[in-house]
Amino acid sequence: MKRIAVYGKGGIGKSTISSNLTAALSDMGTKVLQIGCDPKHDSTRLLYSGFNDITVLEYLRDTYPDERSLGDIVHTGYKGCLCVEAGGPEPGIGCAGRGIISAFELLRDLNINSIPIDITIYDVLGDVVCGGFAVPLRDGYADTVYIVTSGEFMSIYAANNILKGTANYNPDRIGGIIFNSRGDDEEYERVMRFSEAVSIPIVASFKRSREFLDAEKLGKTVVEAYPDSPLVKSFRDLAKMVLDGKKYTAKYLDEAELEKTVLGAATSKNTMRRSSPLREADMISEPRYYTSRNVQRNEVLHGCAFAGAASITMSMTSLTTLMHSPRNCAQFAYQLASNAVKRSYICEGTAIHGFSHPNVACTGMTESTMIFGGNDELRSSLKSVLDSGRKNIAVITSCPSGIIGDDVENIISDLSSQYPDATIVPLIEDGNVNGDFTQGVIDASIALTKAFVNASSCKTDSVNLIGVKTISTNCIKNSDFIEGILSRLGIKINCKYLGNDDIENLKNLTEAKFNLLLNPDRFAMMLKQFLEDNYGMSFSSYIARPGLRATVEWIREVGKYFSKEETAECIIQDICSEYNAHLEFLKNHLQGRTVYIASMNRDIDWILEMLEGTGMKIMRAVVIDRPDYTMDYDIKANYPFVDIIEKFEINDLISDINLKKPDLLISAYPMDVNSEIMQMYIPLVPDIGPFGALELADSWVSFMKAPAEEGWRNDGN
Repeated sequence: MKRIAVYGKGGIGKSTISSNLTAALSDMGTKVLQIGCDPKHDSTRLLYSGFNDITVLEYLRDTYPDERSLGDIVHTGYKGCLCVEAGGPEPGIGCAGRGIISAFELLRDLNINSIPIDITIYDVLGDVVCGGFAVPLRDGYADTVYIVTSGEFMSIYAANNILKGTANYNPDRIGGIIFNSRGDDEEYERVMRFSEAVSIPIVASFKRSREFLDAEKLGKTVVEAYPDSPLVKSFRDLAKMVLDGKKYTAKYLDEAELEKTVLGAATSKNTMRRSSPLREADMISEPRYYTSRNVQRNEVLHGCAFAGAASITMSMTSLTTLMHSPRNCAQFAYQLASNAVKRSYICEGTAIHGFSHPNVACTGMTESTMIFGGNDELRSSLKSVLDSGRKNIAVITSCPSGIIGDDVENIISDLSSQYPDATIVPLIEDGNVNGDFTQGVIDASIALTKAFVNASSCKTDSVNLIGVKTISTNCIKNSDFIEGILSRLGIKINCKYLGNDDIENLKNLTEAKFNLLLNPDRFAMMLKQFLEDNYGMSFSSYIARPGLRATVEWIREVGKYFSKEETAECIIQDICSEYNAHLEFLKNHLQGRTVYIASMNRDIDWILEMLEGTGMKIMRAVVIDRPDYTMDYDIKANYPFVDIIEKFEINDLISDINLKKPDLLISAYPMDVNSEIMQMYIPLVPDIGPFGALELADSWVSFMKAPAEEGWRNDGN
């Protein structure tokens, strides 16, 4: 069976050429299948009286898989030829290229090859660079490609691109150029110059003729309507040539050569007009963009922005999260929240309230959505949420929405005007297109702030916690530790920013007198910068972090700010007494032991502080500089012996550890070192305060007390 593809610029007449070629072949007794691959789905209409039947994509959308039949989408036309229209979405909606791929997959699944056919003709739009329209060029589809062009430059430009696309797959299958005249006296010469330049012959020429229009009015091809016309003889000659199947190698011109060949223009790099660069004074200054480290450095992304944004919105009570996504993407994001609930219940005995019962909805995007667009699904789902009485809604977009270009913001704007009491926040993350997980967290925090915060000059004796980590196991534990200290100072928490809180508290964000930053990581620093830039909020000099020294610093600062110095010192004294008592216990077990640290986080001074207190000997402390972890903290200020390594070989590091033979290796991830070296982990999000380091050391003691070999291994002896 022969398979040919007829390509050409939109509107150039390739469908007219294809359908008349099919008719001419059918007159010769050839069994032809013509597949229209244009969203206009008008390729085959003249082969069966101008009637447009259901397209493959309409059928795919409206018919359940177990009810689909090949006979529903393959129609019989002139002289027994078979006709299929792939179809496509409405203009400006969805992805027509994806539709071509899906249409071909359905035809394959329904076993189109089981029908006895002599030749298949693919009628394909050729001026769209989308990969979907290149499917007929791939192996297993067209073995010969014909290119329809007029003498207009843009039509020849499209023909040149089609040659380039063919060369990307299998170049040795060009059947020739079909010249379809528009009536310009000089166009044949232009096409001939192009033909000679690329060494592809003009295999057929069709002059502008009234017969095409008259036949179309009859709902017929010229071959059927005027079988004795000289024009029809040209189609029969082309049909014989197609059956003969001579092929040429695809060659193409660069743009300068193409212009010179077709238009006679000398457009070399030296003669082309140069554009004037836009002056900085002409530019409108853009607001600062608050990015994750991965996005800033264009590194491999860790997680997607869609899931990151959802981790914030789902943790907020009184907020509904509508995920414009496939169900599996929504399930993945939801599982992050549910797993955080399980971990915190198991490890801490409590969980983030919002995660326990998140208000979540999903549009449930499918393959059909990718083709026909998701605007209707989003509008319907969002309206359903609004009609249920939900007033605060965050809409998060996934990858498919961004790929097909759904009009999310205008849909939200339209429904916001219909439901004036509701606040709908668009989070256009498009899956991972907008960045990594941390970028999604930053974006969601900023967008919710802009939507809900009421700027107020009224201040209360309260504190905002900035940089809450919603999916960390110790999220509640960290907040409770700080809240316990503030309570002893007679100070309330105003808002936990942003996560594990209520939208109503977010609205009053600017009413707090004091803003306390949690952990010196990128996420917290970007939120701090945003709040300073947009709300003029000031922050503590010290950060609520792990370690005794850090804890004393921020408690003392808060006490001074609220004129609670005496109470603050009492709290510090109690903490120091408890810390030192615990440290004495650890000394008895750890003093003199050797330790090697291999971290991917600069914020490890709380570990070093504890190690020095226990009397352990630090053989070496290495920080592998990774952009996905804390990079802004200056560990060398207090511990200059720490090695910061930007580029390293893991085997070299392992060799150094094995050579030094420490009693304990503290690392960010398991390392393939000598089995006699005990390994323990560094938590990604450590406990705020001094006691997390002590609890970590307690686990070291427990492991060191354990026998080197499990006793059960000797049970059978």
